[in-house]
Amino acid sequence: MHSDRETRRPCHARFAHIGVLALLLLSQDWKRVEHGLALTYPKDHGAHLEYRTEWWYLTGNLDGPAGERFGFQFTIFRSGLDPSAAEAGDSPLRVHHVYAGHLALTDVAAGRTRFAERLRRSGAGLARAAEDELDLALDDWTLRRDANDHLHLAASDPAQGFGFAFELAPEKPLVLHGDAGVSTKGPEPGNASAYASWTRIDTTGTLTVDGRELIVRGAAWYDHEFGSSVLPDGVRGWDWFSLQLDDGRELVLFALRREDGTPTEQSAGTLVERDGSARTLARDDFRIEVQGRWKSPRSGGAYPARWTIEVPGEALRLELAPLVSDCELSSAATGVVYWEGPVAITGSTSGRGYAELTGYSNSMSKRF
Repeated sequence: MHSDRETRRPCHARFAHIGVLALLLLSQDWKRVEHGLALTYPKDHGAHLEYRTEWWYLTGNLDGPAGERFGFQFTIFRSGLDPSAAEAGDSPLRVHHVYAGHLALTDVAAGRTRFAERLRRSGAGLARAAEDELDLALDDWTLRRDANDHLHLAASDPAQGFGFAFELAPEKPLVLHGDAGVSTKGPEPGNASAYASWTRIDTTGTLTVDGRELIVRGAAWYDHEFGSSVLPDGVRGWDWFSLQLDDGRELVLFALRREDGTPTEQSAGTLVERDGSARTLARDDFRIEVQGRWKSPRSGGAYPARWTIEVPGEALRLELAPLVSDCELSSAATGVVYWEGPVAITGSTSGRGYAELTGYSNSMSKRF
């Protein structure tokens, strides 16, 4: 596989860099996710401004009319800077939250990943996240839910020559991970996120690449997480996999890695059955073995590039391989460098999926 990697690095002179504001994010006044949290939908699709960190995330594998294959990612992140509620009469320059957006397209035949990003502050009409519904906007990038639980995504970046206009229809009920949606990430109170997913979403619409419009269809995956002080000290990064198996099941796994590369006790997963029922997997219920690595020529990060995943209790032995080697994304807005791309699944069953790999170029410690 070859790679022609292009990354847009926009100027953010108008906005405070998230890295400069890192000390503000350490405030202890944010509400924390703890066991007993009751999630109610559709309200909890919306923003949770009393928590420090939140993201809404879509990835998927798409097919074009002539057999073209693509992977896509769309994410909006919210980072809280001031836990106090906005009040009437506040200065329009007072920033309570900043929003970052990531948009990526992997063209499998070309071996190329394109990436665009945006960073906007709240309160200026540039970013919006409804608190009682899934209704997001970052300039003209939008994601919203309709009354039929269908999602509508529209986002493009002319400078990078690509964009999406998709309708996404979940095929299974919303999955709440962990303990009724509380996904534990560490040993201390508050080392957790509220975590919900649609794990198999029929996706149709238009993909624009260099001015050419393609009608595409495929399957997407949706995650929504929020929390404060989510990661414990000593976690450098994570390996996260969302796998849509051809036997009708889905599997999500995350391995939280210490500085020495070993997984923490809170590494976990969820297996979603054909009927939509879900079962939590503890760290000892699965094994992830790295079978190869790819080194970034830009960051120097040495990322896992092939894996064997076993879930012995489900007789699953899966071989995963990236469809494109170079899916490294470097965010000038957030200072985070990570790998995010589509993977092919073979083994005891076949399928398609996505992998997210962090902490191989720079550490994620203290960021979440």
